Amino acid sequence: MGELMNNQPTITIAAACRNRDFVIDRYLDHINNISYPKHLLSLCFLINDSKDKTESILREFKQLHNHEYASITIETMNRKVPEDIRSTKVRNEYIYNHLSILKNHIMSKVNTDKLLFIDSDILVPDDIINNLLNADKDIISSLIYNGYLVSPEAPHKYPNIMRLEENGQYKHISNYYVKNASTLTEQKLCKVDLTGAVFLLDKKVYKNVKFGYHPQGEDAYFCKMAQDQGFELWCDIATFSRHIMSKDM
Repeated sequence: MGELMNNQPTITIAAACRNRDFVIDRYLDHINNISYPKHLLSLCFLINDSKDKTESILREFKQLHNHEYASITIETMNRKVPEDIRSTKVRNEYIYNHLSILKNHIMSKVNTDKLLFIDSDILVPDDIINNLLNADKDIISSLIYNGYLVSPEAPHKYPNIMRLEENGQYKHISNYYVKNASTLTEQKLCKVDLTGAVFLLDKKVYKNVKFGYHPQGEDAYFCKMAQDQGFELWCDIATFSRHIMSKDM
């Protein structure tokens, strides 16, 4: 699914990383397998308050593969913020603002044609970049499920795409295509009001839109600001990535 484009853009793949040694090896393997010219790719990792082997794994990857990519950057920003334990209280008091600061820092450092945020617990398909580029959108995400812990029997009910309801709350988009995303073979674009976690941004987006605190997450702040500036938000449901939400997955 997806073909290489002419005049291929330069792209930075970026993530904030903290205590991910249970998944970071697989995460990096999937990035390294992306079917896109590596000399057009830069990798940017921002380590924050990490206490496990995440940093050493990232630095070993850089040592092995730095010559293949345009660049691999590893920075550290320790802010002594409590770890994200998926608690609403902790997230509202610390995590959403913290992640906003980290992501805004990343965007301030990037200067490529496109920026692809891939959260450090997401495994992407090899064709993710070609698929998202072929959609020709300023903001477009890959689909993931976030429901593996709260709804293990139906994780598709909590995807990373939402619509804004009349009451001002965001509601997950869950339909036939979302449920069967992993089996789709043709691009399926869906216009949304909120997305994130793994999404491709054009330079005119990431240089003008910022992350910030929102009770439904820093991505909600970003998406609302983007829409206010006239950008549309899209997801390619058929480009399905796997969200590794725990050490047991």
